[in-house]
Amino acid sequence: MRKLLSSKWPAIGWTILIFVLLTVGTGNLEKVPMLGVPHLDKVVHFILFGTLVFLWWSFLYEKQKFFSLSMLLTIFLAVTAYGIGMEFYQKYFTSREFELGDIYADAAGAAMASFICSYIKN
Repeated sequence: MRKLLSSKWPAIGWTILIFVLLTVGTGNLEKVPMLGVPHLDKVVHFILFGTLVFLWWSFLYEKQKFFSLSMLLTIFLAVTAYGIGMEFYQKYFTSREFELGDIYADAAGAAMASFICSYIKN
């Protein structure tokens, strides 16, 4: 598992997966109550962008062989900017809507993952 996470491909693949998931039309999916969980879409954003931080951090940490707070901060900022950019992309280029709450969820997931990564460094 460690060897897989030290590769750039999981991070690149997850980045592409987020793009695809956030740009495809959802039709009436938003109107279907999902498991009775309020704001489930925000939880999904939190997980998607938290995982993105973890995957990029795993790759760069293994590549550099040392922990750098500035590297982790850069990943956090880049992932958060990606989340913001995706919301604007949805607004102008898809049938989906811009949601400030999604940006907050993206940033919160990225922040939580950054916090966790700062503690799991070896």
